[in-house]
Order: sequence, then C-alpha cells, then structure tokens
Amino acid sequence: MRLPIVAVTALLAVAAFSQRSRELPAVRLDTPPVVDGVVQEQEWAAAARSEGFVDRFTETVPAGFNTLVYAAYTDEGAYFAIVAFDPDPSQIRATEYRREANLGADDRLSVILNPFGTLVDEDENRFTVNPRGATRAEFAGGRAAKREWQGEWTAKARITDTGWEAEFFIPWHILRLPGAGTRTMTINFARSIPRAQLDLQWSSLGPERRDEYIGRWVGVELPAIAQPIVLQLLPFSIFKAEEDRNRPSIHAGVDGRVQLTSSLTGLLTVNPDFENIEQSVVGIDFSQFERLGDETRPFFTEGEEFFRFGGRSVRMFAPQRIGQIDAGIKTFGKVTSDLSAGALIVERFGKQTGAVLQMQQSWGSTSELTVGYVFDQTETLDNHAVGLDGRYRLAQPWTINTRFGMTDDSDLGAGYRYDASLSYNSGPITLGGGWQRIDANFLPRLGFAPRRGFEGAEFFGFYRREYQTGSIARFEGNAFVNSRDDVETGRLYERSVSAGGKVSFRQGPEIELRHNNNTFSDLADLRTSVQVRYPSDDPIRNFSAEYVLGQVGGEQYREIRGSVRWRFEWGLSVAGSLQFVKLGADDDSQHVFNITYELSEFQSISARAIIRDNDVNWYAAYRLSGDFGPEYFVIVGDPNSRTFTERLAFKVILPFDLVLGSRS
Repeated sequence: MRLPIVAVTALLAVAAFSQRSRELPAVRLDTPPVVDGVVQEQEWAAAARSEGFVDRFTETVPAGFNTLVYAAYTDEGAYFAIVAFDPDPSQIRATEYRREANLGADDRLSVILNPFGTLVDEDENRFTVNPRGATRAEFAGGRAAKREWQGEWTAKARITDTGWEAEFFIPWHILRLPGAGTRTMTINFARSIPRAQLDLQWSSLGPERRDEYIGRWVGVELPAIAQPIVLQLLPFSIFKAEEDRNRPSIHAGVDGRVQLTSSLTGLLTVNPDFENIEQSVVGIDFSQFERLGDETRPFFTEGEEFFRFGGRSVRMFAPQRIGQIDAGIKTFGKVTSDLSAGALIVERFGKQTGAVLQMQQSWGSTSELTVGYVFDQTETLDNHAVGLDGRYRLAQPWTINTRFGMTDDSDLGAGYRYDASLSYNSGPITLGGGWQRIDANFLPRLGFAPRRGFEGAEFFGFYRREYQTGSIARFEGNAFVNSRDDVETGRLYERSVSAGGKVSFRQGPEIELRHNNNTFSDLADLRTSVQVRYPSDDPIRNFSAEYVLGQVGGEQYREIRGSVRWRFEWGLSVAGSLQFVKLGADDDSQHVFNITYELSEFQSISARAIIRDNDVNWYAAYRLSGDFGPEYFVIVGDPNSRTFTERLAFKVILPFDLVLGSRS
C-alpha cells in the first residue's frame, strides 16, 4: 500500500505546484474588445486564455467554481475578461453599486498587475469589480480616492445563467510604468465568494503567500507613451459661520498632483482643509502604552507606502503627529524597477517644519533594504531620526529581519534601537523569535514608538487553516511571549504571554477567545475576552459583541462592547457601537453612531454622533463628489470636536488642469 500512497501524494504535489508561477503569453490586439460586461468568444478569440483558479490553502479548484481568464493589450492599455462559473447563480452577492466602495460583502473579481515585474507588494495595482459593476482600485504605493487623480479605468460585469462575468480596460497612462520596450510583468487574478468563504487565485501563492509564485505576463510590448505633464489642481473654498465668531470666515486652499514621469508622482498642498476630514475614533482602552488612530487625510495617504519604515513595534514616520500645516510637497515612486523613493516636506510657517526621505532597494522576493530619515523642527525642539531596515530570505522557508534606528533630539540627546528576528513560514504555520533593544532616549517625534527603555526577547507563532467543506470555514490560532528588562536598571520592564484563537463557521458566527497576561515592574494586567460576530462572512451586515474581564493595575476590569453595521438595498447604511468600561470604581463609556443615505452614486447625506461619558458631539453633511467636475459639501457641526459646535460650513472644489510640458 505504501507505493500507491506515495504516488498519490506525488501527483497532488505536482498538481499544486502546477498552479504556482503560472505564465500568460502577451497577445497584442489590433481591434480591442468592447468592454461592456458581455464576454463574447469572438471578441476574445485572439487573446491569451487560461483557467483553473485554486484555493490558496488547498490549491485545488472548488467543485462548481471553475474560472476562466482572457488577457490582451493594445498601445492604449490592458484588456482582461474573467468568466466565473457558479453552481447556484441565484446566491451570487451584488449589493454595492458605487465606485471606490467597500466590496467585501460581494462576490468580486480582481486583476493584480505590476508593470515593473518585481516581487514587491508596494508595486502592485489591484482593480476589482463586483457582479453589479461597482469598482474599486488600489494603486501601487497608495493613491487618494480622488477620481481626477486616479484616472479613468473601466470594468463592467453581469450575472448569467451559469455564474457571472466581467471585462476590464486599464489604460497604461494611469499606471506607474517602466520605460518602453518588451516587458515581463507580474500578474495575478483573484476571485472571492463570500457565502462559501472562498478566496481563489489564478496563480497560487501557496499557504505561505510566497511572492515568487505569482504569475507572469510574458512579452508585453510597452509603447513609448507621449503624455503631457499636467498639474491637476483641486482648488477649494470653505465658507464658515461659527458660534464664537461675529462674522463668517473664508478658508481657501489648493491640492495638486502631477505625474512627473511614468513612474514618479508629485503632490502639493497649500492651506489644506484638514478640519473637515473625519478622523478615526480610537476606542477606550486602559493600555499602559500610547495608541494611534489611522491616518485619513488625502495628502498623507497618497503614496503612503513609500514613507513607511521601522517595522511593527516602531514607526519612524507617523503623519498623525503632524497637525494643521500651511503648505506641503511630496514626490514618490520608482526610480528604477528595483529602487523606490519618497520625499516629503511640510511647513507651518514660523512654528514647525517636517521632512521625510526614504529609499528602498529590493532584490527579487528574497531581500530588500530600506533607509529613511525624518526631521522635525519646532519653535523649541529639533529632532532627527534615521532608520535602516533589512530583510533577507536565508532559505525557504526561513527569513531574517534586522532594523536599526537612531534619533538625535535637542532635549533628550541621542537614542538607539536595534532589532533582529528570524521567522519560519511553511503552510499554515508561522513561527519566529527575535531580540530588541530600544533606549529610553530613542524618540522619533514624528513617529510612533510607544514602548521605550527596554531590551529583551520575544517569540510568536501563528496557525491558520481553511476548510472547503463542513460547518467550519476557517480556524486561526496565535501566541506571543516576551521577556523584557529595563535598559538602565536591569529590572523587570515587561513579561507578557498572550494566546488566542478564532473559528469562523460557514454562514454562521465567528467566535474569538483571547487571554493576555502582562506583568510590569509595579503592576500586572490580566484580561480574558470572548467576541462573537455574526455572520462571519459579511462586512456590511453584521452584529458583534465582546466581553472582557480581568485586572488592570491591580484593580478589577470589565469591558462590554457591542456593534451593528447594516447596509440596506435602498441606499441606507447604519452603524453603531457601544462601549462600557469599568476599572475599579471608575465607569467610562463611548458610543459611536453613523448613518448615511445615498441619494445617488455621487450624492449622499450622512451624520455621525460620538458620546464620550457626558460629552456629546455630532455632525451632519451633504456630499456631491466622486465624479469628475465640481464637488460640493455642506457640513453642520465639527467632525473632530469633543462636543457639538454650532458651525455651518459650505465647501466647493473646482478642479482644473495646467499643462506644464510633455513627457514620454
């Protein structure tokens, strides 16, 4: 019996590896297909064709869900068609209809394209469509959700008797590109089926998500694309009437974007409007260390991947540290196929100057080196921060990461941080450990280093498995252990043990259990939590509840959270969260409520209310934006105030372009 078993195992291994590192020949079309969502054989007969999308974990084609893909190109851009078979088309999900919306609840198809052919995630562009024709784009390095800045690409889709299908057209000129010539691009196609909790790939990256297994589009003849150098300007004016001012005020400014070369982008802002951008809300948490909300301001989110360095425990640059500015300029993109760079400078005249410079060199998927510098100058302080990050694949499946950082602060002096870690990633298992030291004087003032003044080791492990059949769709488990001492006294800084697990039931709830035990020099935190979310496969229609019990700083701790998110078919979306925290004799609460009604694809009315203990803030807004042309906003209240402010603001954006020259 041993010989047949070995033979079957070998055949399965060959089948799995045949789905990795797949190739498509580049086919140039004289007559492109009509992108209308109807995949006709005669239109795509000359294009390259492939099939057999597989589950990433099992690397098999799920029964009834075969998927076909067609690929071709012209001098204007790339064309793709995907035919997604489904055993029960009546169950296909298609709730969203807008551009740049959250498509996570719907069936969806994606094209992942990297014109540089590198194995770097930051160089990938992802274009996604759902069966109703709603689209979303994620551009290499990050791009603000402004239609004028993203450029016009097209995807159309429809549901059929056998499943659904979609067609894509992606113009070359909206992408960062290498020079003209014959190119091998990296490419992949993805399909998500939420009701079955399946995520399929044309070229499987394997359970380990190995970038070297991505597909390749071989022999694309990129033309010399002659394009004007256009400065895309978004000037705006805001008319405000506020309770503490006797007369209305006017705030005017401009945002601008220019594609300097086919791979380098420039951005500028003068007197930007940060006041009316809704900031993320950080929940109540009696943590021993600082936390930081997400960045939402378009000037900083555009190209954000080109300014990240420092690792998981330290962010050498965190734009949330920068408040209102008078002016800012940045440039970012690819210098060569393997070298990327970003430079940024912001100014609050007479009060603060901030600057960031970063460069990253990669060598395939095996190694990369990142170096960055951050400068912060205020009226009273100067701060310099330098970081050096390195990653090297020793041998599959081993990877080593090293990081070095130095800060020089006019108040604290010099400080250093050193990291070294080794990780093992094979199949559903990831294991690793490392050593870290961060001086007490290490302080990147425009960064985020919540833990300082320690040295010690940490170890971690992850396990993740997905199941194509049965009631359980996914299981995840993880554990973290660290032991850290104070760098100055040698005494205990922190000892932590954390373990948790999460199970997702198919078309049912998701249940997560977690236990954290943190011991510090003078106190201990002990928490056990259970969270239930239903259903597990729908991000826009769900309920969740969490209960946490334990001790914080020697006092009894209890936390109760609940949330609901629901999007109705007729354009109304509601979301709310309740949080109650009790620490010893103190009771705190924070509740957030959101409501949005879509008048059309580009018009909506929305409101948000935040209740923090006895403080209440709310605001309401009307929006006409997302399409080309003028945009209008009316805002009642202040989105980011602690309490309600009697304030009325009217904002208008009138985009126009200035041609500065030409490029090829």
